[in-house]
Amino acid sequence: MCFPIILSWNPIRWIPILFSLLFFLPAASSLANDPAETHPGPSHYLRSAYQAGVVLGTNDFLTGDNQAGQPIDRFHSLRLDFGWQTDGSQDWHHAYNFPSYGVGIYGADFFNDEELGTPTSLYGFYVWPLHRSSNWTFNFDIAFGFTHNWEAYDPVNNPQNIAMGLGRSVHIEGGPNVQYRLAKQWSLIGALTFTHFSNGGTQRPNNGINTAGPMMYVKYDLAPPVQTPTRRNIGDYDPSWDLTVCGSMGKRNLNLTIEDAEQRADYLNRNYMVGNLTVGLGHRFTHKSRVVVGLDLGYDESVSDLVELNAYNEGRNEQGKTSDNYELAVFGGYEVIANRTHLILHLGYKLLYKDEPGRLPVFYQRLGVKQFVYKDWFAGLNVRFHELGSADNLEWNLGYSVEL
Repeated sequence: MCFPIILSWNPIRWIPILFSLLFFLPAASSLANDPAETHPGPSHYLRSAYQAGVVLGTNDFLTGDNQAGQPIDRFHSLRLDFGWQTDGSQDWHHAYNFPSYGVGIYGADFFNDEELGTPTSLYGFYVWPLHRSSNWTFNFDIAFGFTHNWEAYDPVNNPQNIAMGLGRSVHIEGGPNVQYRLAKQWSLIGALTFTHFSNGGTQRPNNGINTAGPMMYVKYDLAPPVQTPTRRNIGDYDPSWDLTVCGSMGKRNLNLTIEDAEQRADYLNRNYMVGNLTVGLGHRFTHKSRVVVGLDLGYDESVSDLVELNAYNEGRNEQGKTSDNYELAVFGGYEVIANRTHLILHLGYKLLYKDEPGRLPVFYQRLGVKQFVYKDWFAGLNVRFHELGSADNLEWNLGYSVEL
């Protein structure tokens, strides 16, 4: 079994992936710096890792309902990361105990190339040191990116792969690790990592793949590392309120029981636009955190078709209307702030909507990241889901924030 590599390069296909990596490359800080201090600037490092772990049996395809008739319950992977180590020149470096961040490439082998392919990821990562000693550092890592080269579900050629409906997916990862410095520029890192692959509900079936396992890194600093500065008191934060307006778009398709074969093939292959106009009132209450409440004016293009399909299955004749697609929801959320990057978790509940079987549930969640790219303008990507784990769709968004 050969180890996966990038098999082809299509610049257009990888544009969203490269764009997403910007979320992990912090822009110029909006927090104050101490002009009396001098700093060498960020240092750089390479790290490479091997991982062997387990695939969690979260759907029938993975537990053995596949062409081989065997569980897909193990994997191994390789990765290579390039990182920037912060130097203490900005306040957020001190708030997060001098974190590092960077970009990486990942390849995994699930020992079933015929049905799963050779997935390869590009991602951004963030390393948050939780505790330091002379040679030891305890960290928590997170990573977010996109994966290509999946062998996707196909009703004829790959009908049992209900895990991956597209050849591309989101790559979300997190876990603790401990680093030990062996020599001046060499370190070993032992990690335990959980990884989730999913297309976010963009194309069904989309049961996803979850993996977990230990991982061993070898890290090399490209220059002799500078001594970690003493953490300073970074002063008061700005407890102001802000108003955010954000527009988002994505797509989804239907996964319904349709009796007529011709209609089933037609409707299940349709992509529907979903979008939101979000207005939120936010308040920062620590250097690292803010809360937000607001309204979502949503549009789900699939609802009018659901009206017609449900009527057809019940022997009725009813036409869907464009007005059926609109909905109004209220949401509240929490955001973690690292310089100009925000990790978000929102909980929403629909107040006004067309109650139709098959429509997305009234209670939903949103997990994502947004990056302020120019002054008060930000761009981001969210996964919208329900039941705290079932993905509905991806939301690409652009917004503006103004201080009140």
